[in-house]
Amino acid sequence: MKKIIALFMSVIMTAAFIVPGFAADVDVSRPEKAHLAFGEDGKFTILQVADIQDDALLSSLAKAAIKNAVEESKPDLIVLTGDNIAGYSCGTKGLAKAALKSVMDLFEEIGVPVAAVFGNHDDDNTPYTKLEQIEQSEAYSCYIGCAGVVCEKTVGKNTMVNAGTYNVPIFDSADSDKVAFNLWCMDSGNYNPDDNYGGYGYVMPEQIEWYIQKSNELKEANGGVPVPSFAFQHIVPPHIYRALKEVDKGTEGAVSYGGKYYTLPDGTDPKTNWLSEAPCPPNIDFEPGYAELDAMIQQGDVKAVFFGHDHINNYIVPYEGIDLVSSAGITFHSYNDENRGFRVITLDKDNLDTYETYNLNAAELLENGSALDKLMLTFKNILDSIVNFFKGIWDKISNG
Repeated sequence: MKKIIALFMSVIMTAAFIVPGFAADVDVSRPEKAHLAFGEDGKFTILQVADIQDDALLSSLAKAAIKNAVEESKPDLIVLTGDNIAGYSCGTKGLAKAALKSVMDLFEEIGVPVAAVFGNHDDDNTPYTKLEQIEQSEAYSCYIGCAGVVCEKTVGKNTMVNAGTYNVPIFDSADSDKVAFNLWCMDSGNYNPDDNYGGYGYVMPEQIEWYIQKSNELKEANGGVPVPSFAFQHIVPPHIYRALKEVDKGTEGAVSYGGKYYTLPDGTDPKTNWLSEAPCPPNIDFEPGYAELDAMIQQGDVKAVFFGHDHINNYIVPYEGIDLVSSAGITFHSYNDENRGFRVITLDKDNLDTYETYNLNAAELLENGSALDKLMLTFKNILDSIVNFFKGIWDKISNG
């Protein structure tokens, strides 16, 4: 496997240099013109919002939780890491457009810059394409993302379109043109079109080629030193199963994947890290799914990859110099648990080799919010209890 991956990476690296101007052909002017910068205190704060995944009308609970999270964290940038809408609940373009409008109207009201990547559900069973969703988002002044790299792969009758891969530079200061830090926003696709593998999507070679060239471009402008970076995407890289600890069946807290059992590595703080379900990367036997993170390891610029997708997981697991960071979802519509919430990430310009991060729990934010927030949360909890009660009865009947 390693020889195949090495050969694949060699092809990618070679292509990056025999296709001159590829990076220049990708328009990333919108995030560059936003000119995000470190504050006078030398800090820059990001609020990650994962898996909103609501119906055509964003729930009042989600709206309140997001507003309270922004008030609490005071971010310089909000990053949506996919499943921003639930395409499967929006069978028409009109419904999908209304769902995205509900989300973007909220962030326009909040007034903080927003970057976003797609998840597997944004264009899932809806005719409203990713490019159409990007065009709608670009009508909002808060949105700093763009179409960036657009590519597709078709296998038989199946097609996966990846769009909205771009970078967001963070400048040294408001009046500086020096890029001090960089954010890679990567569309990790929806579902692998190759029926021989199936499973979730992955970052395609065209995106990786662009990443390598743009990374080298930033490195050259930085005096030959890689610009420290984060990557944001929806789907967890398959390397996670190399980074987790493989354990025996029956080990307390273990999750099962592919007939094997895993826990978080020894020494992980259970108060801030939890593995409540098996991570769902691309098929781990699908070699091209490994190429993105392998390229980032080789480039040496990415410090951490942040993702959502697995709603009830929340952890930081190191892998070959890069932190794999799973963040809990915020959805009140799809499955979730009492740990739904947000991740806050803070950079300090004086030490960009590391970062600070913590979680904001949605229930706590709502409990500390208005009386209406508390009432809505109480009603939601009662409703969930009723649903779970009858679901338990049905499961018993179904299982004899």
